[in-house]
Amino acid sequence: MEETGLEVLLEELEMRYEYDATGRIAGTRNGGILPRFVLGRSREGCLWRFRVDLPAESLKAISRLAGREKGFPIETVGSPRPPERLVMIERLLSQNGVAARARREDVTRGGVSVAELWIID
Repeated sequence: MEETGLEVLLEELEMRYEYDATGRIAGTRNGGILPRFVLGRSREGCLWRFRVDLPAESLKAISRLAGREKGFPIETVGSPRPPERLVMIERLLSQNGVAARARREDVTRGGVSVAELWIID
């Protein structure tokens, strides 16, 4: 049976990050920067994870925005559009006057794009 895009996203996140008991990102498995927020999109829908030290009020506001995002648009021409609410999420995660910027990573299986990650460090 073929994996869904959401299953692939969950596997990808488990390979990259360590989590605390509440499911928040507490460490990386391969070194590197610990992201403040990760939004994964697949055809079936979206999932997101937060870094362990983000304040509760930020979690609520960002979760409301992320929960309204559509799944990964499988397009045959050009690059996929960013999430509709990404700019608002970046604003909420900006700190001390430094703007938060997301970077996109494609998630593939067998050379086929099945999902994407939007990562804000």
